[in-house]
Amino acid sequence: MNICVSGTAVICSIGNNIESTWNNLIKGHSGIEKITQKFPNNIKDFHAYTIKDDSAFRVKSRNFGSATGLFYNTVAQALEDAELKINNKSRIGISVGTTMGEIERLEKSLNNKNLFTSIGMNGPNVIADEIYDLLNLNGPNWTLTNACAAGNLAISRAMMDIKFGRADVMIVGGVDILSWVALVGFNSLRALSPNACKPFNKSRQGVALGEGAGVLILESKEHLENRLKKPKAVLSGFGLSCDAYHITQPNPKAIGAMQSMNNSLKMANLAANEIDYISAHGTGTIANDLMENVAIETLFKESKPPVSSIKGNIGHTLGAASAIEAVVSIKMLEMDTVPENKYLDVIDPAIKINVLRASESKRVEKVISNSFAFGGINTSLVIERW
Repeated sequence: MNICVSGTAVICSIGNNIESTWNNLIKGHSGIEKITQKFPNNIKDFHAYTIKDDSAFRVKSRNFGSATGLFYNTVAQALEDAELKINNKSRIGISVGTTMGEIERLEKSLNNKNLFTSIGMNGPNVIADEIYDLLNLNGPNWTLTNACAAGNLAISRAMMDIKFGRADVMIVGGVDILSWVALVGFNSLRALSPNACKPFNKSRQGVALGEGAGVLILESKEHLENRLKKPKAVLSGFGLSCDAYHITQPNPKAIGAMQSMNNSLKMANLAANEIDYISAHGTGTIANDLMENVAIETLFKESKPPVSSIKGNIGHTLGAASAIEAVVSIKMLEMDTVPENKYLDVIDPAIKINVLRASESKRVEKVISNSFAFGGINTSLVIERW
């Protein structure tokens, strides 16, 4: 399977577009900050990776919620990058991955003790539905809510729509904003880090949440050739699995994670030793990092490709995470540079994979980007240089 990527965009805590995000990523910047506002359930004085520019959430003359506004603004950047104008001559659809969906209005309703205020404008599907109507799209309309793997699942769904001729173009990605519902959930699991997210570090203490959106414009090869454009990269395979080991804990033997990576390699018709870099899920929790280490060490024990997680820079953006990581991986192919794994001063001695301590220049042809979620949901995406 070769699905072309013609445009990309990111808005997150370290950049309002892909260029600023990339530059700050390579410079080792982090979007972490201390949040002093008091949330319900007395959660306060925590750290998170927040978007500093409020305009990223607003759309002129539209009463969108913050998540919808953030995703729309990212879509607009991606369409501009792809030099693609929406028209009814092409079948253009949308596929959105999210964990919390359009949560802002619901939270305001709950905080005001009125569950039914604007209730019809809440929920996961609102984001895709409102943008679908605004852009006057005519292709498939998907919302995927598979927790932290939702972005990769949204991309996989869109790839299939193009492969089987249901769409010529798919606007695809993930989005989540910082919400107290998510904070309460992770806090109740004792999974929140008291400071930054530190993937694979010996002193890591858990997840630090972030907010952001990542968008890719996917096109069939024929559609892109008709527009006389070359792709930025190619999506050649994806792998999905669900081991259902535990409601929150990953399988320590990494059975599902290995299956998802193997499935992605098989679809892309690649061997493990052909992968030049792995964009890790790398959440900074003890269990997830150890599990991913087992999976990568087992499958790539001969080639030992470089590995890093960008969650130290931008936090765990939930449903947006894998979409942002896919966009960053494509940028990496363009720039011949692989990003560091931030906050890796002392690596966990149990981690045996080749985790990068610093960004380095490197010609990369083929990448695997991993995303794993609660409930044993495992996803992997293969991205190749055009």
